[in-house]
Amino acid sequence: MSSTSKPRKKGGYHRTAFTRPTPKARILSKETGRESKQLIVDGRETTASTAEIYDLVIIGTGPAGITLAQELENTGLKVALLESGGLEFDAATQALYDGPVTALDVTDLTAARLRQFGGTSNHWGGHCLPLDEIDFERPPLSGMSGWPFERSALEGPYERAHAYCDLGAYDYSLSASAELTEDDLLLYESPVLETSVIRQSPPTLFGEKYRKAFEDSPDIQVWLWTNATEIDISEDGIARSVKTRTLEGTERTFRGRQVILAGGAVENARLLLNNNQRSGQAFGNAGDLLGKCYMDHATGGAAFLWLETPVTSRAYWQHDHQDGGGIPLHYVWRLRDEVLQREGLANTQFFLIPFPEEEKRQRINDANRGWRSLKNIAKWSLGRGSNNIVLSDEYCNFIQNADAIALDVGGFVDRGDSVTRLLLRYEAELQPTRDSYVFLSDQKDALGQPRAGLHWSPTEVDRDSIVRSATLIGKAAGATGLGRLEMEDHFDARYWDANTAWHQIGTTRMSSSENQGVVDADCRVHGTANLYVAGGSVMPSGGRANPTLTIVALAIRLADHIKSELSL
Repeated sequence: MSSTSKPRKKGGYHRTAFTRPTPKARILSKETGRESKQLIVDGRETTASTAEIYDLVIIGTGPAGITLAQELENTGLKVALLESGGLEFDAATQALYDGPVTALDVTDLTAARLRQFGGTSNHWGGHCLPLDEIDFERPPLSGMSGWPFERSALEGPYERAHAYCDLGAYDYSLSASAELTEDDLLLYESPVLETSVIRQSPPTLFGEKYRKAFEDSPDIQVWLWTNATEIDISEDGIARSVKTRTLEGTERTFRGRQVILAGGAVENARLLLNNNQRSGQAFGNAGDLLGKCYMDHATGGAAFLWLETPVTSRAYWQHDHQDGGGIPLHYVWRLRDEVLQREGLANTQFFLIPFPEEEKRQRINDANRGWRSLKNIAKWSLGRGSNNIVLSDEYCNFIQNADAIALDVGGFVDRGDSVTRLLLRYEAELQPTRDSYVFLSDQKDALGQPRAGLHWSPTEVDRDSIVRSATLIGKAAGATGLGRLEMEDHFDARYWDANTAWHQIGTTRMSSSENQGVVDADCRVHGTANLYVAGGSVMPSGGRANPTLTIVALAIRLADHIKSELSL
């Protein structure tokens, strides 16, 4: 990997980053102008001290970690926020993410994540929507346990999460855009499928947005270049401290009354697995599920929908729909909840990608050539023609394209943006199973820690659910005369030629029983008193939704729980 650029996600948003030393944070007293306690600390400075006992030690500064810290601001709690990297991308730090991928190896553990302040929000695409009701109403199709609370428990946190992600109003109805009409939609009244709204974050770069807040905070101390390597947990489940190490070898211990892992699905599992292996403990692993049930969203082309009659632009592929506050809105198809229940199908969303009509393009090109030749003939007849004009060639070209000109004169050459086929690109929920998991490999990283490996193994049930869902859409389109479906022929390809959406979730799943998951409904690791996990790793099922909004909402809910526990 280049030392001057960070990995780029296909189709997402990225920024060029440069490797340079992170500036030391110098916080000056407003009264005296003298340097006071550093609130953003360069952990490579060997004189930096961790003498105090923090109320919370949070490991990770992605959307989950930063949201937690911000929610606990102004509570009087002293918080240490630990970040492995710096304010900018660094290749040596990023290499700590490297690790083997087995089974379906289309993903990549290094490129999918970013190990720097702000975490993977530094290259996310910004699509946001909450989970659907059905994701809470039924357990996963694989037979694993589902969410231990109802969706209503996240309603308030979802609304508050909008401010963190710069999403405007908490409104996912079709009426969110006053400009949208039924004419902008397809199969609007279908009993089989519905049009769903996705809101677009700028996307928010959490590190960039909240850096100033941390620089000014009297209670939150950010430690950069500080890698968590071990959690000291007593036999009765009390997390007492977090041991850290820099790439240069400087070691520190952060003592905290509460410890929260917010390092992402792979790193959260890796740290807990390594901790248990080193200490001989089994916290969070009574059911042998720690690291298991890894999920992502599979994505790829499901089918082409050939339209019976060319259609002009629709909301699904327009990019100018906004709500009243100027937030961009995107539109997708999904099967209705009752259909998913009846058919036993996974929750999947379909993006409609337009393909222009090839014959239309040809007719436009023919008409343009005919008109151009006719104009050249007229110029020649007036003595204004170019010396490059060959009258016989222009005449022949005009005659060859006369039919196209006649159609254009009659208004039968569509020069608009009509299309005759649509690619249905899916993002599909995958079921949690023990066969997809994070493991500790035999390889060691630069800190001497076992590298995380990933065994990602989607099942035939996952694949067949996508195929059956697309087929139901095809039947709905045929029944209304909209068009016919041509399935993509991926059956000889590994897992139907699926790719990854880089949505890593599920490895420390939430459950009511310690035998069915790793953390309880409050995100506390089973068997511990004060060790919590934040982020997408606690999700027991994934639904179809891009997970960032849910990650932020879960962090808000966890912060509320901590404040309640501490009577704040």
